[in-house]
Amino acid sequence: MRQLAQDLRYAVRSLAKAPGFTLTAVLTLAVGLGATTAIFTFVYDVLLRPLPYNHSEQLVVMEEQVAEFRDMYPKLPMNANHFITWQQNSQSMESMAVMKESSMPLGIGGHPLQVDVLSATPGLFSVFSIGPQLGRAFTTQEAQPGNERVVLLMNSLWQEQFQGDPGILGKTITLNGFSYTVIGVMPNSFRLPVVQTLGGPDRAHAKPVEALIPLAFSKDQLQEVMGDFDYFGLARLKPGVSAAQANAEINALQHTISAGLSAEEKATLSAVLTPFQDVLIGNNRMPLLILLAAVAGLLVVGCINITNLLLARAVGRRNQMAIAAALGASRREILRIAMRETIVISALGGVLGIVLAAVLVPLMQYYLPSELNFRGALHLDWAGAVCALLLTTMATLLAGALPAWISSRTQPQEVLHSESRLASESRASKRVRRVLVAVEVAVSVALVLMTGLLSVSLAQLIHVNRGFEADRTITAEIDLPRKSYSDQSSRIPFYKELLERLRRLPGVESVGVVSQLPLAGDEWVDMIRVHGDTRPIMQIPSEHFRWISPDYFAALRLPLTAGRFLSDSDQDKHYALLSAQTAHSLWPGKNPIGQQFNRAGNPDEAPFTVIGVVGDARTISLAQPDPMMVYVPYWYRSDTTSGLLVRTRQDPAIMADTIRKTIWSIDPEVSVPTVRALGGIVSDSVANRRFEMDLLLLFAISALFLAGLGVYGVVTYSVVQRQRELALRLALGAQKTNIYALVLREGLIPVLIGAAVGVGGAFGFARIISSLLFQVSPYNPFIVGATVLLLVIVGGAACLLPAHRAAEVDPMQALRAE
Repeated sequence: MRQLAQDLRYAVRSLAKAPGFTLTAVLTLAVGLGATTAIFTFVYDVLLRPLPYNHSEQLVVMEEQVAEFRDMYPKLPMNANHFITWQQNSQSMESMAVMKESSMPLGIGGHPLQVDVLSATPGLFSVFSIGPQLGRAFTTQEAQPGNERVVLLMNSLWQEQFQGDPGILGKTITLNGFSYTVIGVMPNSFRLPVVQTLGGPDRAHAKPVEALIPLAFSKDQLQEVMGDFDYFGLARLKPGVSAAQANAEINALQHTISAGLSAEEKATLSAVLTPFQDVLIGNNRMPLLILLAAVAGLLVVGCINITNLLLARAVGRRNQMAIAAALGASRREILRIAMRETIVISALGGVLGIVLAAVLVPLMQYYLPSELNFRGALHLDWAGAVCALLLTTMATLLAGALPAWISSRTQPQEVLHSESRLASESRASKRVRRVLVAVEVAVSVALVLMTGLLSVSLAQLIHVNRGFEADRTITAEIDLPRKSYSDQSSRIPFYKELLERLRRLPGVESVGVVSQLPLAGDEWVDMIRVHGDTRPIMQIPSEHFRWISPDYFAALRLPLTAGRFLSDSDQDKHYALLSAQTAHSLWPGKNPIGQQFNRAGNPDEAPFTVIGVVGDARTISLAQPDPMMVYVPYWYRSDTTSGLLVRTRQDPAIMADTIRKTIWSIDPEVSVPTVRALGGIVSDSVANRRFEMDLLLLFAISALFLAGLGVYGVVTYSVVQRQRELALRLALGAQKTNIYALVLREGLIPVLIGAAVGVGGAFGFARIISSLLFQVSPYNPFIVGATVLLLVIVGGAACLLPAHRAAEVDPMQALRAE
């Protein structure tokens, strides 16, 4: 113990005499450890931490597959009829439930508050093994049509809007204009994933569920064997039953359902049961693992730099080690002496790294994938602390083991009999230092190349031809209370009056209303049958539908390519407009204007007549190809939820308050959850990709900087070691250009080797990277060439100062010093 304390005191004194070296090494290690620990905590929380539910490993998501739809929809939410069949006949499930999320106005005095409400079957509580904190859960009887006007509040809504009053039980609140009796309050520990997960992949919101109401199936829903696939299904497996076993049982039930279908509805049904956590992780797994690998690469580069610094100090202490060996010190004792500074540096860097990680982790809460941001606040916990401890130990060994090993192999005779007090570094040591530089350059090249690919990919995505214009356009979400606007006859006058009032506002160019705002997902997909198509219903094409007002295309600047737009004089007529792709696919080689089609599920209603064709537009997602789109007028169908677009001649932000006041001047009970610029929606649609790119960019710049420092350090030290040789060259007539070339060649060779290795390594992971790219090949020669050129420029710049110093050496003065 006394020996350890003595070693630590010596190491601290020694490091204090070299503050520049100490500060550089400690900060390099602290940044690498802190960033790696923070990203590990972030990734661990998403990928590895068990879900906050009782025996969460038993939870599985239930999804369906229809072979005839698999090209467009590999997996579908659940059908009500099929759910009841599964529920009644499954022996492998302990409990199951289906649910659907929606947004509703909550009347609390003044203008309504928009809340996210989960409609669920009563099995929800047994699936999650949870009960209310106050009151009771809803019953099977309350999940019947006409009996479903009861509600359970989530704890956050109860605290924020009702001040945690236990007297709320038995009272009524207004949701969607209807009175609901509060029968319970859920515990604060119970949180549900956000809307994208429970509402399906097309939901655009990202708000937590704030209330629970019973889900009641209508008689028609239960009788439609191939009705809508609308519900998110979740089940709890019986103990000891695997997902594969349950999947086999459910697929047998699906086969029975398929066998009973009519010839018109004939379809091949199957089921997919997936662990709940895997579904929540979704497409986030690969980007997060790449981020973790990138920050680990940054830590490796930092450790290599510290190794090079320690190697330089080890060479400078060869005499000290040689004397110790000559006096009888064993190799083990020399290793201990050589490692003591490294241990102190690692300890200081580890402590600062943990402090940095503790600061960074809470800041990363904002970037947590929204579908997993329901566990509570992120913080550095035991997993992160253990990670930091392991990383510190690994960094100590990685940075200090090699210099210590080289020191322990010091031969006293060679060093002590050296003629020069500037004894040159051994060839083995030089080779090791060059290999280390090549390794850090290789890691840096891989990071810079990945960052370059993602940056170009993001630029491609942002500047992809959207088909519509977002400038000077402001949007608003509208949610009408269902009680007051229960049918078309009440909704159409509201939208008509709203459009007329907004058109009269100063600076407004055009106003449109649409069922779903651009880039906000999709909610209405339907099969259509053109006249003369006699195929069974499951074989006819599916299209994406939007209901719109006549000026929607003007507000979005979506161009007309054939026919004409809708007009107010077309009221009550079954007219439709199609996207160019849709028109071409339905009537290839024909003029679509005047053609007719029916919605397959409504063969008896009047057919739609095509009056126009508009340009294709990426209105569902920027990353998806232009969808097959059908636009129908709002007088044919309109819902209580909609999106408003207002194109102005002024700053859209100025219009936000005016739009809200105009809506509330018609009906103060209408909820307006958000008012924002369309450009903001476009920007937010790539927010996750931008976050990944920004982090990689930060890591790449840091690695590039450290790689440049590494090259500079190695070349500088080499110049110092070869000062006598360079002086002799100059004395014998060598030109300064020869010295520059010599130093640059020595510095750039490991850079070029490392660059080649880094590019080769990146190409090895091309298949993984390609899944994250948009219209960019991972083998893009221009990006690869630019990356290598950038590293060569950084390496060359790092060599220039040592080369200049070498070329300016005074031969006589250098030789006299020898």
